[in-house]
Amino acid sequence: MSTSAKFVCVIGSVLLASTPALSADNLAQPHYKAASAPLPGWTGTYIGGTVGYRWAESASSISAIDTVFVPFFQSQGSMPRALDSRLNGAIGGIGFGYNWQFGQWVTGFEADFSYAKSASDAVFHAPQIGANPETITSHTTELNRFGTARARLGYLATPDTLLFATGGLAYGQAKVTTGIVAEPTQPCASNVLCSTGTASEMLVGWTIGGGLETKIASNWTAKIEYLHFNLGSIGNTATTLTSNTFWRGTKMIGVDPDITGNIVRIGVNYQL
Repeated sequence: MSTSAKFVCVIGSVLLASTPALSADNLAQPHYKAASAPLPGWTGTYIGGTVGYRWAESASSISAIDTVFVPFFQSQGSMPRALDSRLNGAIGGIGFGYNWQFGQWVTGFEADFSYAKSASDAVFHAPQIGANPETITSHTTELNRFGTARARLGYLATPDTLLFATGGLAYGQAKVTTGIVAEPTQPCASNVLCSTGTASEMLVGWTIGGGLETKIASNWTAKIEYLHFNLGSIGNTATTLTSNTFWRGTKMIGVDPDITGNIVRIGVNYQL
């Protein structure tokens, strides 16, 4: 046998000796990672909660009911013809709804109820000018309970991400208080202009908006949405506080605030 053949035989023997015997029992078994279970579809009932921020405006027009004093003082600039105020603050609540899924489209309805006690004051202060007395006209608007009942229509950008538009009814508990103080250093009983009035009403208007909702776990979704709302107006009348028998109880001004606003909020829903 040649020297090169002997060398090859030696190398082969060493390799065989250093390699474990192969058998069916010790062959490495393949490992397969279990596929993730698909998240539930979108059809069904859900409940959830939201938190966010509301900024709203109470734009009030002031009309003269008394035809003697108020028109004159408005023409002189001692009383305003309008008063606007802001109703900003945090808002939070609960809601429920139902979805129907048709391929990549999802439609349904949603209702929610929120609480956000917010109030704002608008004050018009006219200094004394000649014979015109110093006059303070104030208007306070409160908007506490708030809710919506809306339809939703969305498109699935991915199986787990929904882009939606929404619109429907909006409602809110509004309270307005209006007051006129003429010659603040003098008692109201001696001045015909001095008057006050309060009104409280559940307003019903409309809302429209949109947002994004995505599945974050089995039966759970998270969302962000924007809503614009218009609750319409609430009428209020300020009546004189004078002790003068002839003028007592006279309605001096009418105030009609239009309440509109916007909401941005985030929330989570649980599909039942």
